[in-house]
Amino acid sequence: MPWDAVPGRRHDLGGHGNCGEGIALLERGGRRYLYLAHERGPANFSVLDVTDPTAPQLLTQTMLPHGSVRSNSLAVSGELLVVAYQVERPGERPAGIEVYDLSRPAEPRPISFLDLSGPHSRGTHWVGFTVGTHAYLSTGTPDSRPTNPLDDQFPVIVDLAQPDRPAEVGRWWLPGTQHGDGSPPPVRHEVFDAGFRAHNINVCAGRPDRAYVGYLDAACRHPGHQRCRFSGEWCPALTTTRRCRASPTPCCRCRAATCWRSATRAFTTPPPTTPSWSGSPT
Repeated sequence: MPWDAVPGRRHDLGGHGNCGEGIALLERGGRRYLYLAHERGPANFSVLDVTDPTAPQLLTQTMLPHGSVRSNSLAVSGELLVVAYQVERPGERPAGIEVYDLSRPAEPRPISFLDLSGPHSRGTHWVGFTVGTHAYLSTGTPDSRPTNPLDDQFPVIVDLAQPDRPAEVGRWWLPGTQHGDGSPPPVRHEVFDAGFRAHNINVCAGRPDRAYVGYLDAACRHPGHQRCRFSGEWCPALTTTRRCRASPTPCCRCRAATCWRSATRAFTTPPPTTPSWSGSPT
């Protein structure tokens, strides 16, 4: 039976059914609230009551300020909602993350914004925030200087212990993708070049000291293991790399979507300060 033939089990979200990569479920007071990001505008995010899964109700839907920004990622932890904003061209705004208070789950209240816009930054593509007080972003930053315009987003850790004052406490990028890191730029594929940039960062509640980062192209281009060292307490240390196995020759014909699904990287994240680069892959 077609999915849209089942009565009472779907919602058209007011005509904005283009859901993105962000979805979160919150249970409060015996009710279940579903938070949905949208792949593109004009809708920003939607809040639904799905206590009765056969009859979802749209409670809130926010809109984006203009057509050059998207917010296709969001995450919820405790009573905080974090929404990621990515613009079409570097330098545009808003680019970064917005933090909302969920003390009234049906009515998210904005409380802060971390501006990550910059001359080489499109802002934040992904936010992971499911445990503790740290959010994990795939993002550009105001001071980032990618060696190639396609390599403009990398893992950044943000402390949300004070939700009204989000602060960066750690970052990591693939060696060679930022000017001045002392490593040569990675070798690019002549046909399928989607950029050496992070797509998503996932942390499991049972292992808060480990983050899994999906990096477009990177692991496919550098099969095997890479090692790097960082100083500081809250600084990621690369532990493993998985190569793309979509073809006999690593990534010789992989589309980017295949690559980042297979290019999972595991990081240890022992506890927070500003990291400093002190190594290169071997």
